[in-house]
Amino acid sequence: MDDPVEVETMQMLATPEWQLARRVAESKALGKSELLPRFLLHVCELTLRGRAGEITEQRIGSLIFNRPAGYNPGEDNIVRSYARMLRKRLEEYFAGEGRAEPMRIVIPRGGYVPVFQSATAGRSKEHRETVIEPAALTDTGSRGDESQPAVEPQALPHPPVTQGVSRRTVLLYVFAGMVAGMLLMAGVWFRWNVAQAIKTQTAAHILWDQMFQQSRDTLIVPADAGFGILQNLARRQVSVDEYANGSYLSDLNPPPGLDMGNFNDLRRQRYTSVADLAITARLSRLPEYVPSRTEIRFSRSMTAEDMKGANVILLGSKHANPWSELFEPRMNFRYTYTPTVDQSWIVNTAPIGSEEKIYRNGVDGVSSHTYGTVSYLPGLDGNNHVLIIQGLNMAASQGAAEILFDGDAIRPVLQQATLPNGHLRSFELLIETTSIGATAPGAHILATRIGEY
Repeated sequence: MDDPVEVETMQMLATPEWQLARRVAESKALGKSELLPRFLLHVCELTLRGRAGEITEQRIGSLIFNRPAGYNPGEDNIVRSYARMLRKRLEEYFAGEGRAEPMRIVIPRGGYVPVFQSATAGRSKEHRETVIEPAALTDTGSRGDESQPAVEPQALPHPPVTQGVSRRTVLLYVFAGMVAGMLLMAGVWFRWNVAQAIKTQTAAHILWDQMFQQSRDTLIVPADAGFGILQNLARRQVSVDEYANGSYLSDLNPPPGLDMGNFNDLRRQRYTSVADLAITARLSRLPEYVPSRTEIRFSRSMTAEDMKGANVILLGSKHANPWSELFEPRMNFRYTYTPTVDQSWIVNTAPIGSEEKIYRNGVDGVSSHTYGTVSYLPGLDGNNHVLIIQGLNMAASQGAAEILFDGDAIRPVLQQATLPNGHLRSFELLIETTSIGATAPGAHILATRIGEY
């Protein structure tokens, strides 16, 4: 007798639902990602085997995203983030490449159990909702009879126009003309002001047009501030590999005098800086911003796989957003951090002219000089883009971002970086900020590097 499990597996593999799931997983919409096809096939297989009750966020996180068996989904939303992305990819597939599929796969919001729907029924319902039958009514309200000629409506005589009505008409026209003139002037004034605002806001249009695209997702990743504090307290720097696999959460030990409860709070909670939130808010107000393709993702919920399929904007210092370490081999301006606050620096690997080799935080009276960088580079897969905004402290990161929103400052850089075909080459900026406290009242570009790619 055949093994019942093997028989069940063979039956499932032969179903049209599973064949559809395989086609979607191998499609262009999902093919560039390693995790999305695994996610889709996992939930489809359990559903088709009648085990939909086993589809939970925690199990998906453990089996697909290599999270520990007892991890807390409330503190790590990676499954929810990928589920949103998977829903978008399914919509794209069935709207384009899979438009002729006889069925569709839908993952309703609020859960992860897929539903297989008939595409024919869906299209029929859509047709019924949009097509309206012509009525061809006669003047009696019944359907017309082609054997009976239509009655030509007779023109009604105009009522006599009196002198009083004429005066009112003239006054109405005069009043309407005045209102129209005022509206025209207001419209011209409004459009002029909008044009001036857009001219300033979109001085970096070529950059934002690359970072926010209708055909590709964009991830905005604020810094993990709690992670930076953890390193300072434990007096140990954590590599991007340790950060990615989460091993640092168990390897770091609290310093003497700090109880484990407070230390664990930094491990579990999600903290970011107000400066990064302000930058994210400004990005969301850009004319080029695409809400349907943009997601704000906490640094601790990212994976290296995410860096391959989407454009990525990394905010905050490398000390609190380690993902920028993946791109350091391509950078001229590189960060060196120590566990001591404000005892870090930027290395200029190839100084030009009067440029310095090392840039450190400095104090001058009540103000401080600090440094940040902006790096626009190709992504890990070579087709997407990454924009890294970081600094030696919060004020430096804020000052670095401010340069991108300053039309007069960024326009010459982008003109120099733009190729004849309109494409934008990679570039790096070293930015000095004069800060008072944690704010950055003034920033200017100290050095620029324009890449060949």
